[in-house]
Amino acid sequence: LRHDHDSHPVLANLYEGITMTNEGLTKAFAKNSLVKFGAVGEKFDPNKHEALFEYPDPNGEVGSIGQVMKIGFMLNDRVI
Repeated sequence: LRHDHDSHPVLANLYEGITMTNEGLTKAFAKNSLVKFGAVGEKFDPNKHEALFEYPDPNGEVGSIGQVMKIGFMLNDRVI
């Protein structure tokens, strides 16, 4: 969470509210078998992921996800 309540209290409160909303939605989705997938560093699977481009990453492993543009979701182990 943002720790600059003194400098920007409105932005800090907005950020905190968005974070809390995201956590609540993620929990509700998980209860109904809707889960996020596609984290940085995860092995690229062409059956689940869509690649926009490929680039050399000295810190990453070959064939892994280096950047996520849009998070994917799976419902009952099926990509939606």
